[in-house]
Amino acid sequence: MNITNLELTNFRNYKKLKLNDLAKTNIIIGKNGIGKTSILESIYVLCLARSFKNNIEFNLIKLDSDFLKIKGDILGNSKIKKLEYFLSKSGKKTKINNVLKKKISDFISQYKVILYAPDEVKFIKDSPSNRRSYINISLSQLNKSYIKLLNDYNVLIKNKNDYYKKLYINSFIDESYLDVLDLKISELGYMIYKSRRDFIEKINNYLKKICKKLKLGNEINLNYISQFNNLNEDDFVKLLKKNRKKEIQQGITKTGIHKDDFEFLLDDKIVKDYCSQGVQKMVMLAFKLAEMEVLIKDYYEQPILLLDDLFSELDETNQNIILENLNKEIQIFITTTDINNIKKNILKSAKVIDLDRMVER
Repeated sequence: MNITNLELTNFRNYKKLKLNDLAKTNIIIGKNGIGKTSILESIYVLCLARSFKNNIEFNLIKLDSDFLKIKGDILGNSKIKKLEYFLSKSGKKTKINNVLKKKISDFISQYKVILYAPDEVKFIKDSPSNRRSYINISLSQLNKSYIKLLNDYNVLIKNKNDYYKKLYINSFIDESYLDVLDLKISELGYMIYKSRRDFIEKINNYLKKICKKLKLGNEINLNYISQFNNLNEDDFVKLLKKNRKKEIQQGITKTGIHKDDFEFLLDDKIVKDYCSQGVQKMVMLAFKLAEMEVLIKDYYEQPILLLDDLFSELDETNQNIILENLNKEIQIFITTTDINNIKKNILKSAKVIDLDRMVER
């Protein structure tokens, strides 16, 4: 599966950009600030209908423009599929083969994408909510029903919190409605928990091998921290009821998968607390490579791999280790400021896009 052509209109700083005849390996070079990352971002948006940055969505639209458009031709199974993403102040529209999609869920993840960027280390450093968000995005690429499941669960939690506030004001309100909510929260929560648990188990299976290749240590593990651990669905209903009185006083639901967290362990040490910035970046890269293996070997998908400014983050030894261990069957986009950072044998088979000259060579 390859993107063969990419066309941007009013995206970030690009008024118009066309990239044609893209290859398996594509190297985008140019000075800082010229728009290398924006090209990777446009591919990400085309696959997931959202940016990997936390900016306001409309900031994707070029200044003094009213809309943006991203178009891509994707070759898979000897067929071309045309994807189109359109955003204006009135909202977003998506098309596949010129057919408008009524639901974003019918558009996203037509093709899978994995991104590694310098600030991806925030998965390790940031809040639990950001880590959950990342895992949710990964799972949404694997299972469309996961998005609906998560949305339905979040509605239940909102309804429960609203009812808690009523109970706090008037303690004589019947709590039987909470019993109904808790049964449903437990049911959906357990389904989400199993999806996350199974995904993390698959990731950990590949992390062991990748850890040795990257010479990071003896073993990396992604630890899944959940109140559902070691509980079945019935046990969780009991836990929800047990915590109800305290939650009514606080006016918020603190029991459920919306409080899950994830942490990396390197040789049984918590990476966030005990490892350097450099090691944390290598751990995140290992995680991305493991995610790629899950897609290829467990789900038989060929993801697009986006590597943003990879070479500025790694020394020459680690650069060579990464490049030698990339899956040769998938399409890769690499950004760099200096083409001399890249080995000649990689350049030989790659398409080089020089943004400084705006010439493809």
